[in-house]
Amino acid sequence: MRRYIIRRLIQAIPTFLGITILSYALMTASGNPVRTLSFRPGRTPDDMERLAARLGVNDPWPVQYVRWLLGDDWMRRDTDGDGIADTAIIIELDADGDGEPDPPGTRRGVLRGDFGNSFVAGRPVIDILTERFPATLELSIAGITLGALIGIAIGIIAAVTRGGMFDNVSRVIAVAFDAIPSFWLSIMLLLIFSVQLNIFPIGDRCGFTLEPSCPPIYQRLEYMVLPVFVFATGFIAAYSRIMRASMLDILNKDYILTARAKGLTNRSIWFRHGARNAMIPIATFLGPAITSLLAGAVIIERIFNYPGVGSTALNAALQRDFPVVMATTIYAGLATIIGYLISDMLYAAIDPRIRFE
Repeated sequence: MRRYIIRRLIQAIPTFLGITILSYALMTASGNPVRTLSFRPGRTPDDMERLAARLGVNDPWPVQYVRWLLGDDWMRRDTDGDGIADTAIIIELDADGDGEPDPPGTRRGVLRGDFGNSFVAGRPVIDILTERFPATLELSIAGITLGALIGIAIGIIAAVTRGGMFDNVSRVIAVAFDAIPSFWLSIMLLLIFSVQLNIFPIGDRCGFTLEPSCPPIYQRLEYMVLPVFVFATGFIAAYSRIMRASMLDILNKDYILTARAKGLTNRSIWFRHGARNAMIPIATFLGPAITSLLAGAVIIERIFNYPGVGSTALNAALQRDFPVVMATTIYAGLATIIGYLISDMLYAAIDPRIRFE
């Protein structure tokens, strides 16, 4: 298993580089961020040119990509737009609001842990994502866990009561959860439970507080009920249908019939002998689900005003904040690679017949 994991991680390196190259090319093709950042009365074309030079977006995108990946402390470039290569520095934006560019600094590149500063906020990108990551993590983990537990349980019960009322109702609900768009469901729940009934808050992660961070989860559960439920509906629909189909196939196996002939209880047959083998397709689905720790939370975070990585990535894309966009791309790419690796590891954990050596 250890050799397999190491081999998979080595194989993931070219995949990861390919993701970053393609993402950077598409990002730069979306437009020049200077037009968004310099939307200010009195800004002259010379000012825009100097700003582009400070940000390093006036070079061809392959040069920008290499500088983003490897840093700029080994090269010289024009940082003031006068056509002459200066010292290897990047002058950052005005992060403190004093009307002047902040002191210059050097970039060490992503491969050395330096994601640069945000074009808009003027702050280190890693600090911005670190602040937003706990909100996305608690929302996503709660949604995936709730969806998996409820979906798997529904799938098992629906399989063993095939053709009954519970089976038929659960399948209709699963199709409905899968078909309803998350943004529509989010808005409807806010209108019903927050605006009309006033049971849950209308949004945000916690109430107004003078503290720099929100209180513990157990003190703000009412803020998580609606977004977590919306996040979990898709997983409930998928897990219940996959588990039902897999369980129906398992219940017809010879070892299940043998267990019945031995007089084992239904609970032991369903959960001890049947459910474990039926979980293999669930492991296949769980890997890509980890990617939704970012991607699946974008719409939900936006509607519920949840200050997570997803909403931050969306705002960065709209504002052409290249460093933040690329940092979230790395986050999503790594989540995808690790997710599929976890799926393969779960195969061996669930089915002892599977070996990777």
